[in-house]
Amino acid sequence: MHKRVWLPLLAALAMPVSAGSLEGLKPIAVGPLGMVEMNPFGLAPLTAVIKDAGHSLSQVKVTVEGKGEHGVDISYPVEERTLANYGGVPVFGLYPNYNNRVKVEYLLGGKAQTHTYEIWANQVDFGSAGASQWAAQPEIKVNQRAPEMADRLYLVNFTGPTGGDAQLAHNNPTGPGAFAWDGTPQIFVTDTQGEIRWYLDPSIHDAKQYDMAGYLMGLHQVDGGKLIFGQGQSYYKMDLLGRLSFKRPLPGNFIDFSHEIQQMPNGHQLMRVAKKDYLTPEGKLVNTIRDHIIEVDADGSLVHVWDLNTILDPYRDVTLSALDMGAVCLNVNLKDAGKQMTKAELASAPYGDIPGVGPGRNWAHVNSIDYDASDDSIIISSRHQSAVIKIGRDNQVKWILSDPRGWSEDYQDKLLTPIGADGQPLSCFKGKCQGEFDWSWTQHTAYLTPKGTLSVFDNGDGRHNRQPMFAKDKYSRAVEYRIDEQKMTVEQVWDYGKERGWEWYSPVTSIVEYQEDHDSMMVYSASAMLFGVGGGLGNFKHSEGAGIVKSNLVELKYGTDEVLVDMDINSNRLGATGYRAVVIKPEF
Repeated sequence: MHKRVWLPLLAALAMPVSAGSLEGLKPIAVGPLGMVEMNPFGLAPLTAVIKDAGHSLSQVKVTVEGKGEHGVDISYPVEERTLANYGGVPVFGLYPNYNNRVKVEYLLGGKAQTHTYEIWANQVDFGSAGASQWAAQPEIKVNQRAPEMADRLYLVNFTGPTGGDAQLAHNNPTGPGAFAWDGTPQIFVTDTQGEIRWYLDPSIHDAKQYDMAGYLMGLHQVDGGKLIFGQGQSYYKMDLLGRLSFKRPLPGNFIDFSHEIQQMPNGHQLMRVAKKDYLTPEGKLVNTIRDHIIEVDADGSLVHVWDLNTILDPYRDVTLSALDMGAVCLNVNLKDAGKQMTKAELASAPYGDIPGVGPGRNWAHVNSIDYDASDDSIIISSRHQSAVIKIGRDNQVKWILSDPRGWSEDYQDKLLTPIGADGQPLSCFKGKCQGEFDWSWTQHTAYLTPKGTLSVFDNGDGRHNRQPMFAKDKYSRAVEYRIDEQKMTVEQVWDYGKERGWEWYSPVTSIVEYQEDHDSMMVYSASAMLFGVGGGLGNFKHSEGAGIVKSNLVELKYGTDEVLVDMDINSNRLGATGYRAVVIKPEF
């Protein structure tokens, strides 16, 4: 019976097919060009390529039309070499769960052509975190937007812990390193209407694979639109359509990338990493924690190493003993909120990713790097020293922006002297200085600006190297300093955030970065109301009533407190914390 049914069918399938009948096997184009290929590289679901189907196009411009009356258009030109690389027209900025209108303008055979495609994109899918999750995606609320900022796009970096994270560890029981700290990435782009227009598929992370676990961090846009970032034991370069230029392992015995990767003018990358199998002065073999900077060339080969254990003083404990142990950046432990470690506890702490002094403990916690091409130096932010430090290629300290207390005699001539607007030195007592000047405390992101100044996000935990009597006296701020390297002085020229008080206080993470196109400062207070750590109310509620982290992004006219953009970006998972935000431009 089965033979009588299937053998004739198989014979029919084996018959020659005429050329005309092959037409039905071709993809169906929905416009004058070729097929629309969604998510062409598997990592950027809100993107597409409209295949060129053999047409030679030039002067291409793409516009993804805004949704509704107040929607934001995303428009960009496309270079001819980019068309060749994709085999068609790249589409970036589709709305999820929506039938998008995408206008493509181009020259074909010397004649101007325009066609508007309708392209459906599916809902955002970051995966499920089970009981800790209350929505499919983070909640974005736009409070204010100046007309000139309408087309602004911000890439936001969240992490959302799930039950499958932190499954791997280094095989070094004496000093396990920071690898167990892991999280599923939530990386997305929002427009100034609070609509998600791009996101990174979380499949780029896998807690069960050594080279794909870790926290995806350090995103920056380089090379005409590409993104660089790192994740645990690997670092990446990827374009906005999700095509990887490379995914590389860290070189040698370097491990545990997190926080920062920067591309230098020569195409090399600077990364904050740690060292595996590091021999301490006492002869113990440990994995270090967030205390090495490496430079790799365009091929991934190691060029230079800055070992902060030998450059700085890993036993300086003034800041460490003032930290709130409830929120030590990557480790959030509510039961320790408001507690501090003693000097004895810091000195005898187990090796691993916990506060403590000496190699193999989290004594430095470097969370940003910048490169100064004027003298081939790096500028680092060390959270657990409440210090911003400039270091040359000769591994020698050039200057230290920090409360001078606790620095040994070896560093006294490197400490910057605070001055007022009149150029006169300011006196300081127990970390507090005259006038409006203040140091930065447990800060994040120390970046140079084209103005010749330094922007820093001053988180403010351990301010003045102590805890305040009342936790709600804590505050964070963005601050800008002017440093005179010849006179070894520092002047505070601008700050913002103190007036917003406790509810804007971010104990960890965050960023401030100058934006040249609008002569503005973009500031992201990424972990405000972090579970009420330090005595907070934790009272920001989503529509269903569960407490969540409330982060806030503002962009301000340079040198003022005039707000151009203000938006709240609130996590969709308990335990999900904002890390940074970056202005993104659709460049192809």
